[in-house]
Amino acid sequence: MKKFKVIDFQTMMSTKKGASFPKAAKKYIEKQFKHELPYYQTEEEMIEVFNQANIKAILMPPTGGRYKFEKIREINDYVGKLISEYPDTILGAWVMTDLSFHPEEWLKEARRCIVDLNFFGPWHYGALTNIPATSPILKPFYDLCIENKVPIKISVGATAVGAGLPGGGGFKLEYERPIPYIDNVAAENPELIIVCAHTPWPFHAEMASVLIHKGNVYNEVHGWRPIYFPEDFKREINGRCKNKILFGSDWPILGFEQLFKDWESGNYKQEVLENIFYKNAKKLFLKLKKNI
Repeated sequence: MKKFKVIDFQTMMSTKKGASFPKAAKKYIEKQFKHELPYYQTEEEMIEVFNQANIKAILMPPTGGRYKFEKIREINDYVGKLISEYPDTILGAWVMTDLSFHPEEWLKEARRCIVDLNFFGPWHYGALTNIPATSPILKPFYDLCIENKVPIKISVGATAVGAGLPGGGGFKLEYERPIPYIDNVAAENPELIIVCAHTPWPFHAEMASVLIHKGNVYNEVHGWRPIYFPEDFKREINGRCKNKILFGSDWPILGFEQLFKDWESGNYKQEVLENIFYKNAKKLFLKLKKNI
């Protein structure tokens, strides 16, 4: 059915240098998500998987939870090399930040990645850092993205990280709410393109409202199989939000073919599927004067 490249806004990696999870966690993750992780692949094997699925990937470097910038820079250099060597398959990468420590160093690294390595903007994860998107800490990052015409990524919705632990491991879901956080940031930074990350349950009604109201906000819905989306969110995707939803796989946690099958069997209009798979991405990047 697909005769075009799907733009995947959330692709993890399966190589030893790029994997987000250690091999020791492989069995646990496979059990939770019912999908085999192809650890470890060579770079060529991973790229072939992407090509077979007909996706153009935006990668997530495994720098979350790292505290030594020497190692963080090494990982980002590796991802930058992949972007340079496989331009037909890899569109770019997010700067996976943790602004709970040394935000000034993260700002330097984000600038380096954007300017020198062809990355997009940072991915800010409010629940993992307990820093809301409206914090003044983030304003220099927003200005950096506006200056360099790249989108920023901000997490929304419930997260599996810390789920089931006492106190959820200390992570606060409040900071994953689209209203007031995404809504306020979008209103105060109208030139900033915001890509909200993750299926936004249980705040999906808020997310739909922000998508409808704010022209500079999009939502890539990685992390869930589309068959499990709430029915009212499915209606918004098929209707008022049809121009604002972006494809995100979270591969290799979820498989490409299963996700395509879920989308294509979900009673979505053909126009909506084409929007989600690639047209909305093209319009987003057109605003940033980037040809994809």
